[in-house]
Amino acid sequence: MSEREIIYTDKAPAPGPYSQAVKYAGLVFVSGQTPEDPATGRPLKGSMGEQTEIVLANIKAILEAAGSSLEKVLKVNIYLSDIAKKPEMNEVYKKFFPHDPPARIAMAVKGLDDGLDVEIDVIAAA
Repeated sequence: MSEREIIYTDKAPAPGPYSQAVKYAGLVFVSGQTPEDPATGRPLKGSMGEQTEIVLANIKAILEAAGSSLEKVLKVNIYLSDIAKKPEMNEVYKKFFPHDPPARIAMAVKGLDDGLDVEIDVIAAA
């Protein structure tokens, strides 16, 4: 039986009442990440593209701390403040997943933390 392992890295924002990620049964479940500076924990507001870049860089750091990588991502959930901003998010997203991208959903939601524009969570192979 697999043991549950809590993943933490100081190269990504410190978590609130949740783990940055949990590794279990050969999978890594990364909690929703918003564009926050890992050093200060402060939200970084900017364009949708800038926010997406920060979020995916933080996810990359968490996956690496878990012994995984972006190449092993199986499923991505993306939450947007405005579906009209999806094309801008996609331009940055394609840089992080240039070949054989994972399964994905992108949806508009009402109200993300700190008035930010994007939150992303992933499931990856360990």
